[in-house]
Amino acid sequence: MKKIDLHTHTVSTISDYHFDFDLSKVKEYVDKLQIDALAITNHNVFDMNQYNQIRNSLTIPVFPGIEIDLEGGHLLLITDTDEFEVSNFDEKCKQVSALIKTKDDSITLTQFNYIFTDLSKYVLIPHYDKSPEIKQSTITALNPHITFRRSCECIKI
Repeated sequence: MKKIDLHTHTVSTISDYHFDFDLSKVKEYVDKLQIDALAITNHNVFDMNQYNQIRNSLTIPVFPGIEIDLEGGHLLLITDTDEFEVSNFDEKCKQVSALIKTKDDSITLTQFNYIFTDLSKYVLIPHYDKSPEIKQSTITALNPHITFRRSCECIKI
């Protein structure tokens, strides 16, 4: 069985309590729990430089991602590690960051679809059993691209 953490925060944003990133803690976490793959999914932010630092420091796959405030709920969006895809993803995430300025901001489904035009390139994981819960109507609109998940605690490292 593989252990994969698809919900890891490494940047303190307006949606988080303050914490300092520590690469040694990332390594310790991965080693201690014997994680086989990791996705970096910060709130409404993708930090390309930090992602590359983490990816280059670990021997496991590290996937680029973002946790988006969407329609009042949260959606994890994770993409491929291909260099072109990561660069393209970075540009799209900058658009999300530009739209979300406060902890109460959220993008609309229309804005989301305008930014991320081909959802087949991503893994989509909604908060549907965790606060803030994404609306059923949003989940329905994003089908068949949705991957469901149960509640879990996110890790901040």
